[in-house]
Amino acid sequence: MDYSLEERFVRTYIRKSRQDRLLYELTSPEKRYRGLSRFCHQTKDLIDRSKILMSGQDLDDSQELQKFIKQHNGNCMILSPDSFIDESSMDLNEALEAAKMSFDASIILGDGFAVIFSEAEKGGRDRFLLSEKSI
Repeated sequence: MDYSLEERFVRTYIRKSRQDRLLYELTSPEKRYRGLSRFCHQTKDLIDRSKILMSGQDLDDSQELQKFIKQHNGNCMILSPDSFIDESSMDLNEALEAAKMSFDASIILGDGFAVIFSEAEKGGRDRFLLSEKSI
C-alpha cells in the first residue's frame, strides 16, 4: 500500500515532536486505524498551529472559507477512520460534504492545504483549514 498521503500530511501539518509516532501508526497496516482514531481524539494537540489559516466550529458558514473553496475546488483525498470515506478522491466541495456527514475525524488533503474535521463530540466539532506554508 502507498502511504505517501499519510506521510505528506504528517510531515507538513503535524508538530515535529509528534510526527514519528503518528507516521509510524498511519503507515502500518495493522495500526493505521488506531493512528487515525488517536488523531481524532488529539487533533488540537497534534497539529502545527503555525499552519492554521482558519478554525472554528462554524467554519463551514464563513465567507472566507467559501471564497477559499471557489479558488481551490480541485481534487482532494480524504483520510478518516470512517471506512466509507477513507481514501476517497473528490473535489473539495464534495469532500467537505462527505466529512460533515461522518461522525469520525476527517482529513481532507488538497494541493497546498488540508481541512480537518475533528471527531463529532457533545458540544460541537472543531474544524481547521491549514496551509502548507506557515503563517
